[in-house]
Amino acid sequence: MILKFFDRCPQFFRFALIGVLNTLVHGGVLTALVELAHVGVVQSNMVAFAVSNIFSYLMNAVLTFRTVPSVRSYLKFFSASLIALGLNLLISWGMAELGFHYLQGFLVVIVLVPAISFLAIKLWVFSSKNPI
Repeated sequence: MILKFFDRCPQFFRFALIGVLNTLVHGGVLTALVELAHVGVVQSNMVAFAVSNIFSYLMNAVLTFRTVPSVRSYLKFFSASLIALGLNLLISWGMAELGFHYLQGFLVVIVLVPAISFLAIKLWVFSSKNPI
């Protein structure tokens, strides 16, 4: 049933939906580690990032780009994720330096970063098709 739903969705919508699910995975792992395992917030966020990044990669490989996951493409995906993080921080910093409210910077981030990430992942990470 889930696969049928994803079959009807355009590629960017699938990417965006997986991004929302990925945020829930990150939040769930973070909360579980902090609240249940009493792990520090920074360490919990690092683990949550790793788990959610792997989740995002696998879901996007299979459901969005219909490719067989591989270590090589995951390393590219991980690099793209770090670049997206850097872009997020750069935009946030730049908007603050220009005197914009932090929420205006956040709005720019949530519009630009996913679009740029999608293009980078589509054109660089999954450019050589290894279809499922």
